[in-house]
Amino acid sequence: MNAAQDKPSRKTLGQPLKGVTVVALEQAVSMPYCTFVLAEMGAEVIKIERVGSGDVVRGWDSAVHGLSTGFVWVNAGKKSVELDLKNEEGRKVLRQLISDADIFVENLGPGAAARLGVGPDDFTDQPGLIYASLSGYGQDGPYRDVKAYDLTMQGETGILLSNGYPDQPAKVGLPITDLIAGSNAITGIMMSLYQRQTTGKGAYLDISMFDSALTWLGYFPHHAWHSGSEPPLSGMKHQYIVPYGPYLASDDRYVSLVVADDKSWKRLCEDVIDKPEWLTDPVMMSIASRRENRTVAEAAVEKVMASQPSDVWKAKLDKVGIPYGDVNTMADVIKHPQALARNMFVETSSEHGKLPLVRFPLAPADKERHLPSLGEHTDSVLKKT
Repeated sequence: MNAAQDKPSRKTLGQPLKGVTVVALEQAVSMPYCTFVLAEMGAEVIKIERVGSGDVVRGWDSAVHGLSTGFVWVNAGKKSVELDLKNEEGRKVLRQLISDADIFVENLGPGAAARLGVGPDDFTDQPGLIYASLSGYGQDGPYRDVKAYDLTMQGETGILLSNGYPDQPAKVGLPITDLIAGSNAITGIMMSLYQRQTTGKGAYLDISMFDSALTWLGYFPHHAWHSGSEPPLSGMKHQYIVPYGPYLASDDRYVSLVVADDKSWKRLCEDVIDKPEWLTDPVMMSIASRRENRTVAEAAVEKVMASQPSDVWKAKLDKVGIPYGDVNTMADVIKHPQALARNMFVETSSEHGKLPLVRFPLAPADKERHLPSLGEHTDSVLKKT
């Protein structure tokens, strides 16, 4: 890869949400990811948790000194307040907190917030409030009350059957539909804050994991609409472009190779793999011919790539400007020189001392972060109500 360049001198965002208060009735990943980003950018996020047990994600594992990896991932920078919402006093306190907030977010089932007396229609006297609901399928429609998890969402939106190998479909390893929906919540909230500056009015945002995932299906629906075809299950390779994916070199390390146009293909054949004859081969000569003869084309590329060690291929690819990359383990990633150079791994304080954390890329690396213990801020926050 090219040598790292000096960092350009330019202004950064800093903490643009400083002074913005968010009350979050949230659990698991989707909305907590949204509010983690808001906290990273300076917002005060008051996280409402069940008395005694807290966010369900707190109990998912105990890998971080007894803490859950899922909780550590998306909850630094928030204030934890325990409230018993089964009684009227707890609900009253919640309504008071929301009345003093700029933003209220929840990812309960549709209608659950209203049953607690904190539905969107309960704040008509607070026209500037930005209210975001995040659910599996949205607040209406025939699937409104169907329980949703990332796995079921990946199935419902076609992701499961577009991922994996021909003999074995697979889920995306990360909770991708949670993250897409959480990202949409961030976008909607930021647009609502901008709109409020000119209108003085807040907004109600109905965000669903289902809708959000559909917008990320890319070219797959278009193939279904126009050719009636399903995405081929191509493992670690691209569904429609060959070669595009990780290829195993002779030293048993993968090299990710991207050849997405005819110019790159010519460079690969002539200057990297020494196969100029492929430029006129009916099977190998074009993107279309390689796609139509995928099995043969992939096997031919795999055989060539297996003939040399990964460092040889990377040097040749780098010389001619063809995109390539390593296929890293997680142990490699947490020591990645680019991540270290860009200060992507930071520390958060916690009840167990300093813990490593992946920051939101636009947030300052040097800001103070704290991971709250359950109910840590209950007294200090409620003193203000």
